[in-house]
Amino acid sequence: MKQRCQWADKSLILQEYHDNYWGKPVFSNQELFQNLSIQVLQSGLNFEVVLSKLSNILDAFDNFSVVKVSRYNEKDLQRLLHDGGIIKNERKIKAIIKNAKLIADMSANGESFSDFLWAQVDFVPVNIYQRWNSKMNLEHPVSGRICTELKKRGFDFIGPVNISFFLQASGIINAHWINCEYYRKRWVE
Repeated sequence: MKQRCQWADKSLILQEYHDNYWGKPVFSNQELFQNLSIQVLQSGLNFEVVLSKLSNILDAFDNFSVVKVSRYNEKDLQRLLHDGGIIKNERKIKAIIKNAKLIADMSANGESFSDFLWAQVDFVPVNIYQRWNSKMNLEHPVSGRICTELKKRGFDFIGPVNISFFLQASGIINAHWINCEYYRKRWVE
């Protein structure tokens, strides 16, 4: 039997996410934008709800293409607000569109969203040595610092907790339980 982070054993959908995606270092702007957007959508909701709708969410948001989402207009907003297969929260959807525009602006100015994030940790994942397997780590000083920097740049619907989860999902912070099969595996793949 695999040993994994306890939160992932609650359901098959969480196991799939944990085993195949969560904590794997991500370096592309598109994948980082996707992970950030998933955390924006998840805020205040059970994560399983978001994962159960993920296929529809990806379709509705053009697979989180930064270029495409950054060009969304009122018609796209209304389309999303009437899509029964996604999380239909207007503030969250507007935040995702705004965040895409900010990432696109960074790229237009010669700055990489990925490089910006990874530079905050000197391009080396932060290992928090999660010794207890009872729950996910909610915050880390790195997440607070990155959240502050993103807010200064105008990013929306973010806070230290969802930024911490975003950084964990993206492998920037390794929050796997130390006995989890994926604790070291993520860094050698």
